[in-house]
Amino acid sequence: MAHLIRLELKKNGFARNMIFTAAAILFSMLFITVSLWDSMTDPEQAKDTFESTYLAIGLLMSFLFPVYSSVLTARLVIGEYDQRTITIMFSYPLNRTKLIAGKLIIIMVYTAISMTIGYICCCGYIVFTDRHFDMLEGTFRISMLQTWIPTAITATAVCTVLSLWPFIIGMIRKSVPAAIVTSWIVIVLRQVMITKNETNQESLPQILLATTVTFGMTFLIFKKKVPELY
Repeated sequence: MAHLIRLELKKNGFARNMIFTAAAILFSMLFITVSLWDSMTDPEQAKDTFESTYLAIGLLMSFLFPVYSSVLTARLVIGEYDQRTITIMFSYPLNRTKLIAGKLIIIMVYTAISMTIGYICCCGYIVFTDRHFDMLEGTFRISMLQTWIPTAITATAVCTVLSLWPFIIGMIRKSVPAAIVTSWIVIVLRQVMITKNETNQESLPQILLATTVTFGMTFLIFKKKVPELY
């Protein structure tokens, strides 16, 4: 499996995808800056708080990187199947199930790493801007990290798991657009679900249910749909 993952990384040059990560983080910082500046300069508005700004960061991270991961899924798995380019790989003596699994592992790891970097950079940015320009209401306290870190870890883990749904639906529909649209639907459904919770994040039962259903469906796809690629 590790060898297949290395081959896939070499084949697709995943280092270039970190350019999107950097661009997405810079966009998020710009978005936050505009929001903070607007609330700070408009006398009719109250300054944004650290809590509200952190929620905005979570929304950005949970939108940008899962959507891009669906693009990677569409290109590396669904698109190769749709265009039959994956049959070239199948001409080699490789375990085809492991090949597809390797692609998904790469995509999931990319999602997790990118979201983690995004959270660290954006949270560090709002602390920096407030310390030097007093752009937020209140003062940053280390105790805030007791909420921020678990929330970021939960969101990253959940989005990493949910990044499998574009693969699931894409394989069922045999469609690249379906894979990308699925990510949008999953993001919206997740936001609807977490806004019903006081903590604005998934509860443990919700996480367990989402993980069980996702991996269960992924297993069925590998059993019923991946063999169709043979």
